[in-house]
Amino acid sequence: MITDAGEDALARTLMVIGQAARAGAAALYRHQAGGLSAQHVAGWRGDVSLPADVAAKLARLDYRIYRDLHDTLSAGLMLERHVSELLPATQVMLGPIGLQHLLCVPLLDGGELVGFIALAYLDAPRRREAGEPRFLATLANYLALALVRHEAESRLRVNAQRLSTLVGATEDMVFELDGGGMVINVWSSHPALPSASLVGLPLDRAFPQDMAWALRQAMPRALASDGREQFEFTLPRLEGAIYCIGRLQAVPSENGNGRHLVALVRDVTELMREEARRRSMVETLDLLEEAVIELSADGRLSRVSAAWSQLRGGDESDPQSLGQPLSEFVHPDDHATLVRAYGEVLRSGEPVTVRFRLVRAVGEPVWLEAKLLPNWGADGLAQGLRGVLRDVTAAHLSEAHIRQLALYDGLTGLPNRVLLDDLLNQALARARRHGSRVALGFIDLDHFKQINDAFGHQAGDQVLATLARQIRSVLREEDVLARWGGDEFIVMLPDLPDLATLSNVAERLREIARQGVVLEGIETRPTISIGMAVYPDNADNAESLLRAADSTMYHAKAMGRNNVQFYGDIVHLKSIGREHMAIQTRLNHAVLGNELQVFYQPIVNARTGEVSSVEALARWHDDVAGWITPQLFIPMAEKLGLISELSEQITVQALTKLKGWRERGLKQQLALNVSRNLLFSPRFVKNLIATVEEYGLRPADVMIEVTESLALTDHARQSRHLRQLHEAGFRIAIDDFGTGYSSLSQLHDMPVDVLKVDLSFTARLNQEAGRRIMQAIVQMAHSLGMEVVVEGVETLDAARFLQGLGVEKMQGFHFSEPVPAGVCELHMQLGLDGKI
Repeated sequence: MITDAGEDALARTLMVIGQAARAGAAALYRHQAGGLSAQHVAGWRGDVSLPADVAAKLARLDYRIYRDLHDTLSAGLMLERHVSELLPATQVMLGPIGLQHLLCVPLLDGGELVGFIALAYLDAPRRREAGEPRFLATLANYLALALVRHEAESRLRVNAQRLSTLVGATEDMVFELDGGGMVINVWSSHPALPSASLVGLPLDRAFPQDMAWALRQAMPRALASDGREQFEFTLPRLEGAIYCIGRLQAVPSENGNGRHLVALVRDVTELMREEARRRSMVETLDLLEEAVIELSADGRLSRVSAAWSQLRGGDESDPQSLGQPLSEFVHPDDHATLVRAYGEVLRSGEPVTVRFRLVRAVGEPVWLEAKLLPNWGADGLAQGLRGVLRDVTAAHLSEAHIRQLALYDGLTGLPNRVLLDDLLNQALARARRHGSRVALGFIDLDHFKQINDAFGHQAGDQVLATLARQIRSVLREEDVLARWGGDEFIVMLPDLPDLATLSNVAERLREIARQGVVLEGIETRPTISIGMAVYPDNADNAESLLRAADSTMYHAKAMGRNNVQFYGDIVHLKSIGREHMAIQTRLNHAVLGNELQVFYQPIVNARTGEVSSVEALARWHDDVAGWITPQLFIPMAEKLGLISELSEQITVQALTKLKGWRERGLKQQLALNVSRNLLFSPRFVKNLIATVEEYGLRPADVMIEVTESLALTDHARQSRHLRQLHEAGFRIAIDDFGTGYSSLSQLHDMPVDVLKVDLSFTARLNQEAGRRIMQAIVQMAHSLGMEVVVEGVETLDAARFLQGLGVEKMQGFHFSEPVPAGVCELHMQLGLDGKI
């Protein structure tokens, strides 16, 4: 067993432990009181070279910085990790030493952490034997016991020395009497008492008359009991009386025969005078309007001045308050503020000023400003708090009104630009410290001018206020919604967990904005365009982040409004100005040069995993910017009037590939997306039928997909074209169902075979409400005789749930992302039953 806790012995012990564990170095750290740091006690460096500046940093470890050490060790667990697996702060600390591996063994006393042994390795450690961790834990227990015992013995020696010093240095008179009143020992005297040798004198000769008389009265009672007997006396002096108090304690005599008495006499003159001054001060304080209070260590009122009852709404003293927690009289919403103030005062020992609302006996609460400071005890420790309370209700309300005008929007009550700037910089500072993300979204109300022109500015204000409430309702408590100006809002999402969360939030914002607002008896459903940017992915400061989100919002409006765009999806464009024009030019060349490609995404049978059909999707690889997202170049092609040529190229490539698949015996159907311009074209149906026949295919080989909003916006016009296609043998599918403005009566009348549920519904299957909505859509589609294809299936759990609802077909990244034709052909031949 380890019995010596001296520094040399500890170093030798650490060397033995380090060599036994085949470590390069070993160190012993002692857990500091309060649990916030650990102090280096001893060490064995072994093969490790330790620069002086690094050794200085390792002398004391702050647990608030190296949280991975504290969290594991305080749980009584060993910490063994490669340096790369530790928190960044710990890696920075150990990096200059060249360590590869770290093993920390906790030292526990009664289950509490008292320190730890750190074993450092320059190379990856060998594989540990089965009993080695238990052996290290046993050594750690022995070392912990030795440390605790050594510290206890040291404290006892120090306390004994301190007691001896204090008794000899005190101004109190300490002496010993025998049972007959003879002075046996004198350890300390008092300037006002006799200075000659008193040993051997009876107390009547040794001490002044008043003192001797008080001792004589107390001696029989002290000898008759085991407790302490107190006595008091006054010594008259020309410069003023001296007030003394004393205590007698019976103790066994040195030879064991009989009992002696030990007396301690203390001069309390200054205390008496201080008490008189204190009473005068209290009487003076009672004249003030500010209330003076004293609180016990647990926050209960122990003393209050007369003004306390006035603050509480009474005219007389309020004795019922004494003994009650101050929090009983504080507004519940301000309890946390008061608790934080308590802790700060006791931690720092400095005065703290805090504001809170005091609940009155009658009437509304009043705002108080309290200056709190510690109430020091004789031992130098805070025995409670004291404070001065002042009514600042008028000033507080005035300040709040000014702050509201300066920092908040008058119409919506949301933060304005000034406050947003401050909140954004705070969020970015936290993100830099914690390595987290902050998302910023610019929100613009589409066609707001039309609302103002049609209904007036008062109605426009109503729409803006309603929109603000709707958006705020879907945000987290820590998120910030601000009004930027006019019909523009900004949403800030601090501490963003991941980018998938951002997509879900953005979609919820877009959906909630479409709830109806009734203006003069007419229901209007406004839409919004959103541009999102993320720190630090898209910008490294507040101004750049605002600029990125603003540019992305204008891109969303250019994409047709009522949509969400992310800066990360268009960052390769560099800017939404000059480079945007360059992209348009290169797209024009790409379409004219037949450079666009077709990728295919399987649609899978939900029961067998077989590929039942494949959806043809346009893809464009730009020589300058790389892969361009279809969400960008498809609307761009429509704007440039290139969508017909682009669609023709995609159709030709896809039908050519389908013809080859038919020749190789593959029977899967091809799904083609049809744009608005093509569906409106009067010759579209005839041209498509002719093209299919030209490639030796049948209309039944092709499924036409049109978006919900496109199919149902111009019902009469689209219905005619869709019926012609359906009568010719093409299957018709409504794509992105749930994102448009569906009418059941319209849907019932349409020649639709397949309903493709939008991926935004699939993303919400982890919520009970999302699952109920999906179930309702599937039941509705089946009741209308339609086949259901669910898009955006990304997990096996989602696939299994959809199977249970009776969904026939599924499509999504869980099965396959859009892939080149060769890869898709393998899926068509082999199936994807392993994904079901």
